[in-house]
Amino acid sequence: MKGTLVERSEAVMPAGVHFVGAHPIAGKEKTGVAEGSDLLFKGARCIVTPTKSTDPQALERIKQLWEETGSIVLTMDPHLHDQILGAVSHLPHVAAFALMNALADVRDRQLPSLDLARHSGGGLRDTTRIAASSPEMWRDIFLWNRGNVVSLIEKYQQALEELKHLIKAGEAAKIEQALERAKGEREKLNAGSAVAV
Repeated sequence: MKGTLVERSEAVMPAGVHFVGAHPIAGKEKTGVAEGSDLLFKGARCIVTPTKSTDPQALERIKQLWEETGSIVLTMDPHLHDQILGAVSHLPHVAAFALMNALADVRDRQLPSLDLARHSGGGLRDTTRIAASSPEMWRDIFLWNRGNVVSLIEKYQQALEELKHLIKAGEAAKIEQALERAKGEREKLNAGSAVAV
């Protein structure tokens, strides 16, 4: 995604014009001007993705620009960016979209007379909030980063299969171990977010 975009962009820049890739980690599941905010980037991370070809002065100007918006600027190789964002952003969106489609199939094929959403609590809303994101934008992200996204989906499928096996086999202790591990990882995520913001 970012790696390919940066490489292609650098290759077509005319003399004297410099390209610096950047990815602000900010936004909401809603799109459009009406959803905009002058505080959108305040305290948010922005990943700047220079290469060996990046002009040092252009890089500094872009970093300053993002810092002036209130962003916390990080520098990262564009291909590493694609791996990391594939894991922490693209895979969660895949999971949210797939979960909503699975629930729609359950409703349509098994419970057509019920409104499942009416019976849901905060768990479903929290887990699937990002499924309200722009389908057009996420289609493009998935396709641009498809190698990383497909690999991560396979890892996620493996984790689902392992949990399914434990539940099917009635392995109470192993289920609890798996859930404790997940809980611990989620708590680390909370701690990391608190430090970064």
